[in-house]
Amino acid sequence: MPPKVPAPKARPRKTSEVVRTRPGCVPLRDAYDWAVAHKVTSWNQVEPHFLSAMSAFDTTLADTLQGSGDDATRKAIAADLQNGKGDWFNDLLALLLENCSGIENLYARSSVPGLIIAKHNLDGVYPGDPEQQIEFLLEAKMMGTPKHAGSPGEKESGRDGSKDTPKRVKELAFKSIDLKGEASRRLTMLGHTPTGGAGGGDLSTWLHSNPPRIYFFMAVRVLSETDLQAVIRWSNVALQVVDAVGLYAYEPTPDAGGWTTYRRRSGVPTVLELERVLFRACQELKNLKGKDAPPTGAAPPGPAVTAPDA
Repeated sequence: MPPKVPAPKARPRKTSEVVRTRPGCVPLRDAYDWAVAHKVTSWNQVEPHFLSAMSAFDTTLADTLQGSGDDATRKAIAADLQNGKGDWFNDLLALLLENCSGIENLYARSSVPGLIIAKHNLDGVYPGDPEQQIEFLLEAKMMGTPKHAGSPGEKESGRDGSKDTPKRVKELAFKSIDLKGEASRRLTMLGHTPTGGAGGGDLSTWLHSNPPRIYFFMAVRVLSETDLQAVIRWSNVALQVVDAVGLYAYEPTPDAGGWTTYRRRSGVPTVLELERVLFRACQELKNLKGKDAPPTGAAPPGPAVTAPDA
């Protein structure tokens, strides 16, 4: 019988290389460093710094890429910075949850099994021990951009945030079903009886009744009431497949400095307000702190795991 291979250690979360090293990400890095230094625990504390950082970041994105290098190079730079923006939002929320709940860390785990997909790479999970099943997962996305060199076809005000929302929610729905399905299978191996599902309730009932708890947060740059309402509709769709959805909407104020000067957009329903949902996530993590999660279980590898990578 071959010796047991030790499970890889969970990687502590840290800001991405893009945020740490790219000159265009300096406003994001400064805002994150401020939050670290002041040990912030709520979205309300960091909101003004979020808005000013996004304003400075998007101004840089829109201005410094114009006419610099060939079209392919500028688009690559823009895509790189946009990825850094998403990483930063995820890191900022994770920091708030760590400070608020008192847990040591929300971790990254690079090999989390799904029911269909052999493994998922996840950021913002708890607990971090690969030998324990995930109890909590943070998912965070940013949507909507100003017009810049990488998006010459967009209107002057930029890209509607709602254009990206359907794709992100559909991706999230599959991930939620896949992770919760595999967690339920492994719990069954340990003698537990999963709740809901086929024969025991509809799909949403099953998803809301079984681990891991999945909290989805969106920060969306919206351009109109129609744009905002479309984002809200998709947020409600996401609520059917994950345990909570937090939405922060912000809008440009062209009368106060152009398409990259931002303010909070009102009109987000209370149940979706990011600061309220973040507080719920904090309480959830407090309840999980110090408790032993079920073991991952010695599930035999399936064909997706043993097949060679393409």
